[in-house]
Amino acid sequence: MDRRTLHLDFADFWPNFEKTDNWLWHVLSQRFDLVISDRADLLVYSCYGDQHRAHSGVKVFLSHENRGWGFSQCDWAITSDYSRSSRHLRVPLWATMVPSARGRRESGNRLLTDRGFATIVVSNGNSQTRERMHDLLNSHAEVASGGRHRNNVGGPVADKHAFLGLYKFSIAFENSSYPGYTTEKLLHALQADTVPIYWGDPLVGCDFNTKRFVNCHDFADEAAVLQRIIELDHDDDQYLAMLAQPWFRDNVLPECADLTSILDFFDLVANDTSTPVARRRLRPDTVLRTALDRWAIRRRFLSRVT
Repeated sequence: MDRRTLHLDFADFWPNFEKTDNWLWHVLSQRFDLVISDRADLLVYSCYGDQHRAHSGVKVFLSHENRGWGFSQCDWAITSDYSRSSRHLRVPLWATMVPSARGRRESGNRLLTDRGFATIVVSNGNSQTRERMHDLLNSHAEVASGGRHRNNVGGPVADKHAFLGLYKFSIAFENSSYPGYTTEKLLHALQADTVPIYWGDPLVGCDFNTKRFVNCHDFADEAAVLQRIIELDHDDDQYLAMLAQPWFRDNVLPECADLTSILDFFDLVANDTSTPVARRRLRPDTVLRTALDRWAIRRRFLSRVT
């Protein structure tokens, strides 16, 4: 089959974002010949700016953040959210890292006596829920903090993966909670062959095997979570049984991690002949959609649990 050429551009990503060296570029290169153009018909944009507003062609919103969005601004969307729209594709951040996850380090045979109790690697203290769990675990045994926030190991660690593997448990809390919002934190803890203590996505069990980690969403309160962790810490057989569980639900890689779906998704994008939303801004239906999106985004922001 002949390869199709896609003229595209990227906008509103983080500083030093490489347009021709990112996970989406490499996936799309499997099927398309990609050309970066300042006047591209297709723009892939994220949530860290507003340059996309000047684009009049087809726009694909791409974000793994827990932020509101809507089709009044984009024609297609790739996010962590669960959406029934045929113009949306769910790809949580962890799913973009699965190829590296398959190279799992087998460290489960390490003597448990060689491991510390628990660890955390974070850069900010903006999550109140994570801070409470950190304090609770510290009441049982010291938590080694290897990030910039609450660091107690002599400075930020150079190798997060190796550091996590030195401890039995790893606090893998998202910055906030929302259905579908699962970042790299849980996957990193699994890669390090530790038992994650997870909070964030209340539907995390749709993708991951909750028998492989301590899922805070399965407990009545944080005190019950602590009791379960203490139980595992004192019972090597239970701990090792949990460590031996497969990562994913039913031991099957979730559909959202099959990145070939992105290729089919962009086939639809490339064949879209409808008028881009950017050229429909003054139409009554678009004006109404914009107002509804703003209301939904505001409501989501106000309901955030951190």
